[in-house]
Amino acid sequence: MQALFPKVLEAIVAFLLLSGGFCFALMAKGAFVLRRLARENPREDGVSLLKSRLAPAVSVIAAPQDAGADSRALLRRLVGLEFGNHEVVLVLNAPGDADFAAWREEFHLEPSLRQVSGSLPMGEVRSVLEAREPIRLTAIVLEPCSRGQALNAAVNAAQCPVIGLFGASSEFDSESLLRLIRPMLEDPRRTIAVCGVAPAPTGTGLVSQFAALDFLRAWLSRQSALSGWNLLTPAPGSAVLIGRESIFKVGGFRAGALEMVLRLHADARASKRVYRVAFVPGSGCLQRRPRSLAELRSEIVRDGQGVTRAVFTPGALPWWLRCGMFSVRFVRPLLETVAYLLTVVGLALGWIYWPLATLVLLSTAGMGMLLSMAAVSLRELAEYRGSDPARLARLFFAAIPENLGFRQLRNLWLLALWGKRADW
Repeated sequence: MQALFPKVLEAIVAFLLLSGGFCFALMAKGAFVLRRLARENPREDGVSLLKSRLAPAVSVIAAPQDAGADSRALLRRLVGLEFGNHEVVLVLNAPGDADFAAWREEFHLEPSLRQVSGSLPMGEVRSVLEAREPIRLTAIVLEPCSRGQALNAAVNAAQCPVIGLFGASSEFDSESLLRLIRPMLEDPRRTIAVCGVAPAPTGTGLVSQFAALDFLRAWLSRQSALSGWNLLTPAPGSAVLIGRESIFKVGGFRAGALEMVLRLHADARASKRVYRVAFVPGSGCLQRRPRSLAELRSEIVRDGQGVTRAVFTPGALPWWLRCGMFSVRFVRPLLETVAYLLTVVGLALGWIYWPLATLVLLSTAGMGMLLSMAAVSLRELAEYRGSDPARLARLFFAAIPENLGFRQLRNLWLLALWGKRADW
C-alpha cells in the first residue's frame, strides 16, 4: 500500500495536467473563432436594416414556472423586442388562481377565439387568451403537463416560421432578436438554429467574479470553440432561434432549448445532411450575474446537468468530445477531491513527501488559476473593445481565492448532481 500511494497520485496528476491542457486548447480555439466572428459580423452594422418585412417572422415562446416579478419582467422584455414581425406566445402550465390573476391583470388578457392545434404532443388546453393592448401576445392555459408538452403547445399555436426562446437567467437588449436572425437571413437553407449569449459585466464582489470566471471558461470552450466545429450547445441563459419545421421534424420538445438543439444535431448528423447551428456572441444577450452564492450554485448545477444531457444524448456530439466533456466536468472534480484526500493521508502516514504534495496542488489549484487567467487574457485578445485595467486586475486576483477554496466547493456541487440531466 505504501508503494502504491505515490504511483496513484502521480497517475492522477498526469490526468489532471492533460485535462487542463485540453481545456486550454479549447479556449484558444474559442478565441480564434471569436476573432473571426468579430471580423465577419461587426455589431455596429445598422441593425435597422434587419427590420425589413423580408426577415422571417418569429414566434417567441415562454413557459415560466410562476407569476413572480422576475417572470413578468421577462415577458415584458420579450414583448418589447424590436423586430419587423414577431409575436409572443405565453404558456401557463396549470397556474394557481393567484398566478393566473397576476398574469391577466399585468397584460390585460381576455378570452380569444384562437385555436391551438398541431401534431406535437402537448398538454390539454384549458383556455386561450390574448392581450387587449395593441401587442401580439397570446396566452395558453394548460392542464398539468411536462415542460416539453408546454413548449409544444406554444409551437402548435405559433404562427411564424421561426421559434425563439430566451433563457430565464439572461439579460438582453431590445435589438437582440434582430442580431440573432442574421445567420438565418445569410444562409436560410442550412441554418436550422441560432444561439446567442455572452458573459455579463463583472461586479466587484467575489461571487460575481467567481461566476464571471466560470462562465468565461465555458463560453470560450463549449460555445465559441465548439461553434467552430458546428457542435454548439446552448449554455444557461442563452437565446435560441429554431426553425419551426425543424422542431416538427424531430417530434417536438421533450425538455427545453438545450435538449432540442442536441436532438437537432443528432438528427442532422444521422441523415448526413449539411446543416449549421450558428453562434452570435454579439447578440446582446448576456447571462445574468448571480446575486448570491446560492444563485451561483444554481447556475453551476444547471450547467453541469446540461453537460450530462449532452454527454448522454445519442449521436448529438462525436465520441471524443463527449469523452472530453465528461472527463472535464465530472472525472476531473472527482479525481481532484480524491487527490486532496490521498495527499493528506499520505503526508500524515509518511507515505509521500512534500514535493509530490506540491505537485498535486499545482495540478489542481495551480492549473485552475492558469486556466482562469488565460480565459481573461484570451477574451481580451479575441474581442475588439477597450480594456478596463481595474476589471482585469479584479478578475486576475479573483482567480486565487477561486482556486483555493471555491474550486473545491464547486467540485462537490458537481459530484452531487451525477446523472441528473437538465430539463432545459
